[in-house]
Amino acid sequence: MNFRRLVLYLLLNAVVSASATYAVLWYWDRTHPAGPAPVVLAEATAAGAAGGPAAPAPTFTLPPVGETAAAGPTPTLYVVRGGDTLGTIAQQFEVTVEAIMAANALTDPNVLSVGQTLIIPVETYVPPTATASDPGPLPTNAAEPPRATATRDPNQPLPQLVIREVAGAGTLDRELLVIVNEGGPVDLAGWSLRDETGHLYVFPSLVLFQDGAVSVHTGAGADSVTDLFWGQAQSVWTPGKSVLLSDEGGNLHTRFTVP
Repeated sequence: MNFRRLVLYLLLNAVVSASATYAVLWYWDRTHPAGPAPVVLAEATAAGAAGGPAAPAPTFTLPPVGETAAAGPTPTLYVVRGGDTLGTIAQQFEVTVEAIMAANALTDPNVLSVGQTLIIPVETYVPPTATASDPGPLPTNAAEPPRATATRDPNQPLPQLVIREVAGAGTLDRELLVIVNEGGPVDLAGWSLRDETGHLYVFPSLVLFQDGAVSVHTGAGADSVTDLFWGQAQSVWTPGKSVLLSDEGGNLHTRFTVP
């Protein structure tokens, strides 16, 4: 009888202990939820998987909160075209000639080459957009609408353009006329040459200073600051024909008769 009581006592004690342990564990799980599982980063590369040394994990440096990387200005580039001068380019981008010379290490403001790329020291430049008031079709030699000329300095004398000569009349590859400015500086943008039979040439932007000269060739070629090319397929000027030079407003400036 004593042995049976001892066995029952031990069994009862085991049941009570197991119940108490279960109750404690159940209470712990209810009051202490498990956190997210840790993330393990795989650092082994293909070389490490093949038995070689593992490559170190890449590191990234983030900027302090509230700071952003500063973006530098994008440089504005301009390719020199026929008739361009540093003065007209500076006027177009609203910068000074000296600033363009400094940005491009130029020493002579009068030396430019067609096709030369210049750095314009401005942060942004938005080209003008076409409007409903744009003029109609231009002659075939005009690559773009004439740019507005700068306000004339009242202290400068008025421009006085004269046609000095027409050379090689009747021969396309030699035919040209020479225009000389005997007055104050003028931008020839929008000025025109024409005859009385409908031939018309519109000048690009080109500043002609006092005593400056420019030759207008009838045939094709690459424009420069001293030579402009009309691009005609046949000669235009013949003896006895009149050459009419008009300003950007269409006002007749001078008339010349081909000898």
